[in-house]
Amino acid sequence: MSGASLILAVIILFSTSAEAEQSYPDSLFRAGNRMYEQNSYTEAVNLYNQVLNQGFSHTNLYYNLGNANYQMGRLGDAIWAYEKGLKFNPKDGDLRFNLSVANARIVDRVEAPETLFILEWYGMLKRGFSPSQWLLIVSSFFLISGLLSLSGFLFQWAPPRILNNLVMGSLAVTILSSIIFADLYFDLLDKEEGVIVATEAKAYSAPTDIGNLLFVVHEGTKARISSQQFPWMEIELIDGKKGWVHSDRMRAL
Repeated sequence: MSGASLILAVIILFSTSAEAEQSYPDSLFRAGNRMYEQNSYTEAVNLYNQVLNQGFSHTNLYYNLGNANYQMGRLGDAIWAYEKGLKFNPKDGDLRFNLSVANARIVDRVEAPETLFILEWYGMLKRGFSPSQWLLIVSSFFLISGLLSLSGFLFQWAPPRILNNLVMGSLAVTILSSIIFADLYFDLLDKEEGVIVATEAKAYSAPTDIGNLLFVVHEGTKARISSQQFPWMEIELIDGKKGWVHSDRMRAL
């Protein structure tokens, strides 16, 4: 074999390997879908989890994984998957609907304390888009502001007063969205959450099962993880209750 032929063979080999590696998660996902359609939910979940274990994730993957777990009666894992999917696309209506259906079956229906309307509205606005979507909004309005200023200066296509109002309005939206993005970003850094995936989890006063039993939470309950001391997690419910649960009872988001 000549040198050129050898190089060509090596290129083809690496190209084929790369394409096979790229298509492997897709084939697993499609195989999982086929298992789901055949009501083989256990096999479907195993295949979807294999895709996740390879470092791949997508809204549709979490949606299908949540549905398969729900069909198996694994409420906690279903809620975990729906919540993970919404982190990628908070506005996905199917995910939100299925999550609401799953949440309706939670035993521990802890109601959040009432907040001011303006704060509730701001929270809904902040969670309405993912961090990457907020970053895109900030970048877009920043670009629009720059283009408006530059085009107005070069071509004078609008009266100065109208042009200034447009630029100032675009800058105001840029600043507001930047503040929301920064708030969401630091909120995600400071707040780690998880979902109880076991049928129930006992919360103790210390990271040991010989401490005082404070309360019991059930499958599907979402809680903030305030501290970790392997193999224990200190959780905080939305009503303020805090306690230590074993890490195998919970799945971090």
